[in-house]
Amino acid sequence: MNKFLIVLLFSLSACNAELDTIIFQLFQKFITKFNKKYSSINEYLARYEVFKQNVMETFSNEETTYISGITKFSDLTKQEFKRIYLNLKYDAMAMSNFNPIYAKDTNAAPDSFDWRNYGRVCSVKDQGSCGSCWAFATLGNLESLYAGLKGQCKSFSEQQLIDCDTTDSGCNGGLMEYAFTYLKKIGCINLEEDYPYKGVKGTCKTNYDKCVDMTVTGYKKLGSSYSTWSPVDEDEIKEFLYETGPLAVALNANPLQTYVSGILDVSSSQCPSSGINHAVLLVGYGTAELPYWIVKNSWGTAWGEKGYFRIRRGNGTCGINCYITTATVSF
Repeated sequence: MNKFLIVLLFSLSACNAELDTIIFQLFQKFITKFNKKYSSINEYLARYEVFKQNVMETFSNEETTYISGITKFSDLTKQEFKRIYLNLKYDAMAMSNFNPIYAKDTNAAPDSFDWRNYGRVCSVKDQGSCGSCWAFATLGNLESLYAGLKGQCKSFSEQQLIDCDTTDSGCNGGLMEYAFTYLKKIGCINLEEDYPYKGVKGTCKTNYDKCVDMTVTGYKKLGSSYSTWSPVDEDEIKEFLYETGPLAVALNANPLQTYVSGILDVSSSQCPSSGINHAVLLVGYGTAELPYWIVKNSWGTAWGEKGYFRIRRGNGTCGINCYITTATVSF
């Protein structure tokens, strides 16, 4: 059911009973579409109340450049969504070693560009209910580097990082630069087929007999100054993305709980950069009604625009320009 029809039905509802019926029908469709299972009638009723509140709030908002609506997260409170899915550890300790590099000032980047068109972006994955976005962004970047130099996509093991990287905190969060540092230290990346994803932290089982033919030598962080919290000029990010390939970045992802499609455009008061909490992969950019970034997420292909989202480019929306990094590798 599209948003216009839902809003129309809400406006035509003469009493709360009719509105409850409409939302309950939406809840039934939501359960079927996303294969939701609840352990008891009490949990079912509690999730319905959360769903109802989210739907009422979502469809009372007016967006012009993007569509918000019912997603697989619609039965979660905002606090639950943040706690489960938004666990980037973007803290002062990580930023204390900030030593930025700069994009080459060549103005070589075209007006629009998408690394997906060049075989440099591998398949969208799903982190499940594990706060491992940091691992997916880390390996999304490494998979893209591998594809660029080897001409093929290979799926690397996020579970290896969750289990083995003790600087990071598994499903309770982490940071890409810590993960790059860990992979440099051990000198081995396993394939997902050799170390499958479980979505829960387990015992480290790195298989040193099955390392991919690429090693991490370090990482680079794009910056415009030596201030640890200074945002980067987005034209410079555009140049760096075009020069380097897909980039592991961070943002405040609170509005993505209800994102369906379009160009996310929210104010800094609605989505402050100080709330950065999620790691993703920046893969391209373009211009429609607004200039935008193309971003690969780790919530599966049933979310957003087949697993991707677009976000306004040029005004630091949700802090998308505050943390930009990529690995350095050798073969």
